[in-house]
Formats: sequence, structure tokens, C-alpha cells
Amino acid sequence: MFNPPTLEDLQETRRANEKLVLKALESKPEWVETELAKTTGLALSHLRAALASLLDQGRVRRLPGTGTRAVYGLADPGLADVPATPLTGDAKRVRDYLEGRADSALYMSDQLRMTREDVMTALSLLNAHGMITCTFVGSLVIFRLKETQALGSEQAAAPAAAGKKKQVA
Repeated sequence: MFNPPTLEDLQETRRANEKLVLKALESKPEWVETELAKTTGLALSHLRAALASLLDQGRVRRLPGTGTRAVYGLADPGLADVPATPLTGDAKRVRDYLEGRADSALYMSDQLRMTREDVMTALSLLNAHGMITCTFVGSLVIFRLKETQALGSEQAAAPAAAGKKKQVA
């Protein structure tokens, strides 16, 4: 009798695939997607799922390739690997600042009147909680709240707005 995989099984498989991909990416700076699939032994669909997750986590980045060839490499957004302890005041300030926007650590430090190191510490803690993603634009790292974080705050505001009547001009 066939038992379909549970969500936990699928997540465990994805994490194992991510480890294979990260190990391969550590061996050289740039990998073409097809070479990465051959090296890791993963089916292209499984490789792409692992890469998508790693891209979302900010651990891998897509590099400029030639033509339609997808090229990947390790990404280092500069975040420390810290435990998911309760959010500090600085982490809450950075989280609130990122509501509805994306920004670099340097610009955030200027806007929030914090040192860049304090912003990076706050971002590291938010990352440990799985609250942020990062995107690379050249050598610039742009941070934003994950979709689920932004949706959660919008949904909390929706019931209050639902009671109000829409005014038409």
C-alpha cells in the first residue's frame, strides 16, 4: 500500500537537497544549472525547488549568464548565523521600517539613525526568525520582509477597514 509523503517528509527532502546544492556551490564560484544537476545527482525539478528555497533564504544568488543558461553561486548577504532569540528593540525597529518597502542595510542605518553594524545584527535576528529575504542587485543587498510577514499585518488591518464605508468622490 502506498503512503503519500507527509509535509514533514517533503521538507526534510528539500533540506537534504539544499545541503547537496550548497556543498557543490562551495567547490567553485559559478555553476550552470545543468552542471549542478549532474554533480548533485538531483532531478532538474528537485534542483530548481532547492535553488528557489536557497534564493529566497538569500544563501544563493543567480549570476549573469550567457544566453538562457542559468548560472548560480553562493551568496553572502553578510548576516550572522544567530539563534532565534526574542526580537530586540532594534530588530523591531528594522522590521517596522521594512513594512511595505525594501532597502539596503546602509540606507536603513541612515534612515533609522543606527549604526550599520546594529542594523546587520537586527537583520540577522530577523533572518533567524525567517522574517526577511534578500535580493542581490549587483553587489548591493536589498532586504525585505517575507510575503507572509507583510500579509499577516495587512490581514490584521483588514477587519478594521471592513467596517468603514468606502467614500466615493
